[in-house]
Amino acid sequence: MMEKAYAKINLILDIVGKRPDGYHELKSLMIPIDFYDELYFEPSDQVELISNVDIHNNAILKTVQLIKDTYHIQRGVKITLNKRIPLGAGLAGGSADISATIRGLNRLWGLNLPNRALTQLANALGSDTLFCLYNQRAVIYGRGDQISILPPGKPIQNITLVCPNIPVLTKDVFGVFEKAVAHDFEIVYNTYLVTKKESLLYNDLLEPAFKVSPKLKDIYNHLVSLGLKPHLSGSGSTCFLFDLTEDQKNLLKNIDDVTIIDTQEHQ
Repeated sequence: MMEKAYAKINLILDIVGKRPDGYHELKSLMIPIDFYDELYFEPSDQVELISNVDIHNNAILKTVQLIKDTYHIQRGVKITLNKRIPLGAGLAGGSADISATIRGLNRLWGLNLPNRALTQLANALGSDTLFCLYNQRAVIYGRGDQISILPPGKPIQNITLVCPNIPVLTKDVFGVFEKAVAHDFEIVYNTYLVTKKESLLYNDLLEPAFKVSPKLKDIYNHLVSLGLKPHLSGSGSTCFLFDLTEDQKNLLKNIDDVTIIDTQEHQ
């Protein structure tokens, strides 16, 4: 049995400020994309994870244990992870794996959990996990624990990801975050959904990510110098671009230490 763990990109990311609980209050317009990890689930007497990438403190095992403890499950599971989403890329790869594990175990163990229970599990395990649980165009609020799923609309096609081969840690980016410009998020994202004006997109973590990773800033500025319009996903390090021509894509091949991925909005 297989589950796909879809990556996401933040079309708009607005950081409202720091909360009393230490998290940051955010608002974000997000879409899932057709770029994913694969998780395979098999019955087993024990809990076993096999991965093609070594991930320290892999949250998949934490997810399995939480579900076993919460619902008093005595069975085990063998999970095989085919990891494709880069680590520290702003694409929610870890959160996507957690959410895919929740969906996979719900099916494998026949738990038939309602959405409310699935949501509680997701929110207990991370900030992007709720979005990744449902993989639909949505607006996310709070620390990522509140979701408003939007009508699908026409999917965004021809998305190109430029993934620098450098991880950027979210906690480091938030550690240097300072609010620079205030936007009216509700007006901006609703206007974007109607007009699709790319100039409306923004990410409050862009400058903080540059502070944490000067190399990311160099790559971003190089894309701009090529006449392109890059956007940062999450806390980075992935930049995404829309509707590139073949000539423009060929320009990307000359950039060192990046992985180029062509994708589209998942529906």
